[in-house]
Amino acid sequence: MAKQAKPYREGAGWAMRQRVMGQDLYVSGRATSAAAKKEMDKRVAALVQCGKPRGLGPYKTTVAQALQDYGMERLPFQKGAVQEANRINKFLRAVGLSTIAVSACKGRVSADVGTEQVPVVDKKGKGKHFDVRLEPATAERKMARGLSAHRARQAAATQKSDDLRARLAGTTVSEVTKHQVQQLMDALREEGSEPSTLQLERAVIRRLFNYAAGVWYWSAPTTNPAVNLVLPPVNNERDRVMSVDEEKRLDEAVQDCRNVLVGPTLTLLTETAMRSSEPLQLARWGDVDWERKLLRLQDSKNDKRDVPLSPKAIAALEELRRLNPGEAQDPIVRITYEALKAAWVRACERAGVDNLHLHDLRHTSATRMALKTGNVFLVQALTGHKTLSQVARYVNVKASDVVALMHAEQPLASEAVFAPAAPAAPAAPAANGPRLPARWKPAWTQRKGLRGG
Repeated sequence: MAKQAKPYREGAGWAMRQRVMGQDLYVSGRATSAAAKKEMDKRVAALVQCGKPRGLGPYKTTVAQALQDYGMERLPFQKGAVQEANRINKFLRAVGLSTIAVSACKGRVSADVGTEQVPVVDKKGKGKHFDVRLEPATAERKMARGLSAHRARQAAATQKSDDLRARLAGTTVSEVTKHQVQQLMDALREEGSEPSTLQLERAVIRRLFNYAAGVWYWSAPTTNPAVNLVLPPVNNERDRVMSVDEEKRLDEAVQDCRNVLVGPTLTLLTETAMRSSEPLQLARWGDVDWERKLLRLQDSKNDKRDVPLSPKAIAALEELRRLNPGEAQDPIVRITYEALKAAWVRACERAGVDNLHLHDLRHTSATRMALKTGNVFLVQALTGHKTLSQVARYVNVKASDVVALMHAEQPLASEAVFAPAAPAAPAAPAANGPRLPARWKPAWTQRKGLRGG
């Protein structure tokens, strides 16, 4: 039961102390004794209603300390822990707190995947992904040789947002206002940060306050100061797809890659609409169901899912198995994302293809399925998205595609509908009959002894 207490004079104002449920509550700086009593009654009521808060509570914990505690609790179970830790550490460095270091759990990443720390969970898709630890704050961060001038220019360009972030990090959680968070967002915007960057910075603060209220039972502030802010809209949608002509030129350019895994890996991405991380980091040979023609991902971005395999995708997997044999637990592709991306950029340069990203192959695969079937649910099963609104972002049908369908009896333009999938076992052409178009067969199967790029 709450211990009886009375307001008392403290300096020019009124203060009050009370111990409730093992928590020491303190109110100060109120103009009258009645105001101090009213504020204390509010805090006592919130404590009785919500229960004992975690740690010192919102009145004695700064935003930076709360973010550190939140990160240590939640980052082990988040697939995006590396990026989230980087955003949290900006607040921690601003006030000199120890930063959060993230590393993949031991035994969960194959050394063959490369230098990237990639979470690979057990077959049930459960358990923590990362180990997290605190690293002592240092006066100066380690910096690669030659970057000092660049970092100095960066610091000067972001001085205003850095100051506001430091001020917010040092504010007690109970005292944070929406205006304070909005000021930080406006400063980032003035400095030229992209709308998506603003949203990610805001999201860190929003998640902290939601977690503090819902899990830690912190009663203040009464509303989340990071919601309903005025932010520029995020317009990062892409509608770029690879045309048949571009695919043909890229098939030829890929033949010059030094790494023989690049060709079949790119074909696999184009045919399955997988994210690049899924075949590179998650898929194992034991996940391939050759009989049902499925790749059973145990822990994709949206949890488990089955990836349908087209004839070309199966051919790509067979080529990868020939080039990259392994046991059931071994990765399907032994190449890092950085190596694949570098080879892709060089292949695009050789092929004369501009503004085509690796992730655009996912758009290409989804759009081709939509044009081929006209069934959005089949596209959803291919991409693995949870909602049709997300599927719509990846189906990028253009007017030229409609024209091509309207005039299907005429030869297709290079920018129009894509070539149909190759039959599983095409019959040999007659002596004087038409030959199978070369583009139906991935270039990496046409010529052996590939070099890499």
